[in-house]
Amino acid sequence: MKTVLITGGSGMIGRRLSELLIEKGYDVIWLSREKHIKAEIPRYKWNLLTGEIDKDALEEADVIVHLAGVGIAEGKWTEARKRMIVGSRVRSAHLILEKLKKMDTKMDAFISASAVGYYGAVTSDKIFTEDDEYAKDDFLGETCYQWEEQTEKFTTDLGIRSVSIRTGVVLSKDSELIKKAVLPTKFWLGAPLGKGTQYMNWIHIDDLCKIYIKAIEDETMTGAYNAVAPEDTTNGQFMKTIADLLHKPMFLPRVPEFVFKYFLGEASQIILEGSRVSAQKIQDAGYEFKYKTLRKALKKILFNRKKKKSKKK
Repeated sequence: MKTVLITGGSGMIGRRLSELLIEKGYDVIWLSREKHIKAEIPRYKWNLLTGEIDKDALEEADVIVHLAGVGIAEGKWTEARKRMIVGSRVRSAHLILEKLKKMDTKMDAFISASAVGYYGAVTSDKIFTEDDEYAKDDFLGETCYQWEEQTEKFTTDLGIRSVSIRTGVVLSKDSELIKKAVLPTKFWLGAPLGKGTQYMNWIHIDDLCKIYIKAIEDETMTGAYNAVAPEDTTNGQFMKTIADLLHKPMFLPRVPEFVFKYFLGEASQIILEGSRVSAQKIQDAGYEFKYKTLRKALKKILFNRKKKKSKKK
C-alpha cells in the first residue's frame, strides 16, 4: 500500500485523516518539529526557519498531503501574524518543492489544503465556483492564491499531479467553533453573529477527509476543488439549528458586528462575511457527501460529545 506523508498531521484534520488512511491500509508518516520514528505514526523532522527536511520522509512518500499552517482565526491579524499565516503555508510548500527538485525521487501527487477565503470576504447573492478568480486586495484571497500557486508548481516544475482543496468551516467535535457555539446556547445565550444573513460554508470533518482520500486515489483529480457541503446555510440558521438540537430557545438579539471588529479587527471578516460556494465540481467528480445537511452533521457531532461525556462518568 502507498505511503502518505502529511504535514500538519497533529492538527484536528491531520489526526482524523491519518486514522481513516490507516483504516484503509495506507502507511502514514508525518513531518514534525521532532523526529520520532518509533511513534505510532512515525514522525520525521522539518524546520521551516532553517530550511531543514528529513530526506528519508520525502523518499518514502508516494503522496504528500500538505495541511500545515498557523491558525487563521486565532486573534487579530497583526502584520507579524499575517506573515506567519502566509509563510507557514506558502514557504513550507516552497521548501518541499525545492527539496524534491534536488532529489531523484518521484511521487504520485501533492495535495494541499486551501480555503474558500480564495473568493474573498464578501456577502452577496453570487454562488462562487472554482472557475472564479481569487479576490485581489483581500488578505485571505491573496494568501490562498499564493498557496495554490505553489501547489501548481509541483505539476509545472516536477510533473507531479497537484490538487488544492478549498475548505470551508470544518465541523468536528474537537473544533473550537462547535465548542464556542454550544456553550452559550446551553445557557440560553445563543444568538446570530453580526447580520446573521452571511453564509457559512461548512463541511463535516469526515467528508473533508474522505475528499482528501479521493484526491489521493483518483488520478483524474487535478487543480482546485471546493470542499463544502451542498446545503447553503447562513450564520443565523447555523445558530438556530444548534439551539433546536439542544432544545434551547434562541431569543437574544444579534451580537453586533462592532463587538467582533473590536476584538478581532480585520480577522472578524471570517465571522461577519460569507457568500455561497458551490460543491458541484467535487460531486461531479463522483464524491457522495455523507453529511449533506447541517442538521445531520451537528446531530452526529453533538451526540458523540454527549456519549463520550457519559462514558467518562
